Amino acid sequence: MSTSYRAEISRQGLTIPRELIVELMMGNGESSSLSLDSKTAKQLAAIRRTPFSLPTLFRANGQVTDGVSIASYGQGQVTGGMFTVPAHGEITVDFKLKLLCVTPQDVQNLSALIRSLLDASHQHVFDDLQKTDISGGASLFGFFSFGVSASYSEVKHTMDAWGLSEPNQQTIVNNMMQIAQKTNDFNYSGTVYNRVYDYAVTGNIFGIVMDATIQQQQFSNQLRFLAPSVHLQSTDGTATLPAIGKLY
Repeated sequence: MSTSYRAEISRQGLTIPRELIVELMMGNGESSSLSLDSKTAKQLAAIRRTPFSLPTLFRANGQVTDGVSIASYGQGQVTGGMFTVPAHGEITVDFKLKLLCVTPQDVQNLSALIRSLLDASHQHVFDDLQKTDISGGASLFGFFSFGVSASYSEVKHTMDAWGLSEPNQQTIVNNMMQIAQKTNDFNYSGTVYNRVYDYAVTGNIFGIVMDATIQQQQFSNQLRFLAPSVHLQSTDGTATLPAIGKLY
């Protein structure tokens, strides 16, 4: 260990080598291999016996909420390349990406879990969600907030409206806490159609993105979800073309 690193204990007016501080923390201060005069040794011994007293810089928020909040919800560009679809034509798109998002399999598993916790009437509504534009082809998207940002309390109110009991809501939170946020591979192979416009449309591939924060006691987990269905949006934002195929 380099002796160039030093740490200060300003309360006693001492400058003590890092190695000695480590030895003190390990309980070896009185028999330290580092040479100290008797005065310094006594001062260090006094420091070890001094009650811990430092200014409080911050405290953890005591109002901890177990639940889910939706920080943002919208569409995000998933590819850097541009695509042009001819008038009343179609193109085949095939790409592979690395994105910091929850995997499509995790989205599918979480959607299946939530559905299994709903009663029959709410399952029907849940299934219909995936047919909406805001869902991006997965009922999970829109379930928590119907496509808008929402606080913990707002999401809690929404899950209550779905008829979910407190234990079932906790099951969802527990499962979301276990999902890892990391860079994952995403693949797509499908067809983009231009059936409406009598001119060629050039743009990028977009998908529905949902950023969520999961809070469980003092722990939190931030996740980005990317819906499986994608679409092409023109560079000027005036035209949107559907794409057949899902991210996997």
